Amino acid sequence: MLPRPSGLVTLLTDFGPRDPYVGLMKGAVLRANQKATIIDFGHEVPPQDVMAGAFWLAAAIDQFPAGTVHVAVVDPGVGTSRRLLAMAAHECYWLAPDNGLLGHVFARDPAAEVRAIDLSHLALQPRSRTFHGRDVLAPIAGWLTSGRYGFSSLGPRVTDLAGASPFDGPPRVVHVDAFGNLVTNVAASALADVSHVRVGGHTVPLLATYAEAAPGELLALVGSFDRLEVAQNGGNAARTLGLSRGAPIELTHQKPR
Repeated sequence: MLPRPSGLVTLLTDFGPRDPYVGLMKGAVLRANQKATIIDFGHEVPPQDVMAGAFWLAAAIDQFPAGTVHVAVVDPGVGTSRRLLAMAAHECYWLAPDNGLLGHVFARDPAAEVRAIDLSHLALQPRSRTFHGRDVLAPIAGWLTSGRYGFSSLGPRVTDLAGASPFDGPPRVVHVDAFGNLVTNVAASALADVSHVRVGGHTVPLLATYAEAAPGELLALVGSFDRLEVAQNGGNAARTLGLSRGAPIELTHQKPR
């Protein structure tokens, strides 16, 4: 059963704070529904970095009220023949280009329903070939929250989404946060018998909190994304190790007694 729209819209983009693009998207949402509530989920995804955007978007799963409309715009293919998608998953709605942004959200919900947005049916004529966030996704978010259009009327069902989850593949760093913590694709559930992590030529212990390591020492722990992270107590692990996204890691398993 599709959730009832809550009136809440989140925006995730690579637009940054300098230009008026985020404000213009908000204006387009509000033109479609003046009563919508808009939350800035984040606007500093690295420019054109779809996999980073997919990682950020995955963090929204199960963190907002049912019926929230999540809008994600990291779109290096804007203006091409790539599709724009609407997804109902995790009791929320998700609007994004079909370039991999929705890969993990889709993979995590077997009941997810996806539709290819039909511009002609919705009588939408984008003013620009380079700003579909403002001209298409933002108005649709407003319409969904207002009830002008139901999810099922946005376009035909599709199942062949582009891209994959940013967490797929061998153990590696998938994100570096502002504190220099190296967030990996290893889920907490995979760490039952892990004692240490090998990364950047260093072997660091798997601990429960930052404070369990001495000041300045490296450690591994499960962070707020429910993923294994490598950190430095009071420091910046990424800078200390000279590592960034894509760096491989190895897990050391405890030997049975």
